[in-house]
Amino acid sequence: MKHPRAVATALLIASLSAACAHAQAAAPFPVVNTAPPPSPSHALSNSCLAAGIVLIGSSFLFEHQADQNYNAYLAAIDPGEISILYDRTITDDRLSAAALIGGNLLVATGLYLRFVHPAASQRVSLVLGPQRCAVTCVF
Repeated sequence: MKHPRAVATALLIASLSAACAHAQAAAPFPVVNTAPPPSPSHALSNSCLAAGIVLIGSSFLFEHQADQNYNAYLAAIDPGEISILYDRTITDDRLSAAALIGGNLLVATGLYLRFVHPAASQRVSLVLGPQRCAVTCVF
């Protein structure tokens, strides 16, 4: 076990040598000004999301109209009216399915464009300088 005076002396010498360090080591770090990257526009992704939500909502309206036409078809007794109501039911049912599928595709596209797809400026860049690759392509 070391003597307590020897330990105290060693600590005093270490603290004095640290206090006498060169001023160059205590200089502040240089300030590097960087411009924030430009905020990307999300107009296309927001448009896709809004259009998809509208199409999904309209699919429920088409479905409701198809149900009403089908109920009228079941209650009809005139053969000409039965044929017209059946055709309207089929048309509204197909429109409902197309609007639902299209709306889901637009919502998925909007989410992809908003959160997954990189901005166009990040995909291909040209960098000139020493020890750099001339063209960078990111997938």
